[in-house]
Amino acid sequence: MSGYQPGRLSWRHLDQEQAQALWVELIDWVEWFRGCYRLTDRIKSCWYRHPKMVEELTAAMSAHKVAYEQLAEEAAHSWSPGSWHYQVYMPLLQRLAVNSDEFADCIDGSCEPPKVEVRLFDGVQEWIAADIAARPTPIAAAVAATGSVGGSTAPTIDAAQMVDLIDSGNADPVDADDEFGPVSYDGHVWQWSDDTEAYVRT
Repeated sequence: MSGYQPGRLSWRHLDQEQAQALWVELIDWVEWFRGCYRLTDRIKSCWYRHPKMVEELTAAMSAHKVAYEQLAEEAAHSWSPGSWHYQVYMPLLQRLAVNSDEFADCIDGSCEPPKVEVRLFDGVQEWIAADIAARPTPIAAAVAATGSVGGSTAPTIDAAQMVDLIDSGNADPVDADDEFGPVSYDGHVWQWSDDTEAYVRT
């Protein structure tokens, strides 16, 4: 769609840095959610491996944070904690096919559910590292999305970004002795331009 600007929760549009930040946020929220609502039997420890479940839980987390955030007095909530439970949580329970024994441990008015051990399968860090490595760098994503960086017609990369790319090993100077000489990056040669004060893809 022309002009579409995906937000920070759109997994398929995220670059490495954005995905890293969202993984950290989502894992923290989901592990709290699984423990607080005792859903470890329905949201398994391997949930992060299943894209559909990741999308479901990202949506639930987003709505939950909106419902519980503190707003200025004159601002109106688009969600409330009550609406979140009725319009997000309950339908999610149905989709997860939660059993009817949700409160089976509540006996004679005494509610002491057993403590739930919540943990991910071993290998989650390796799984996420592979996911991050397969995504474009922020600069490559910006070039691919806009056709340029910095507003010029030809794709450009400013000096600071190019230095970061060289330091990270993602770009290589064609001539190591030429400080502002051509640089090889992303399958192209980038040449410094005094007109744009940036590296231009040639």
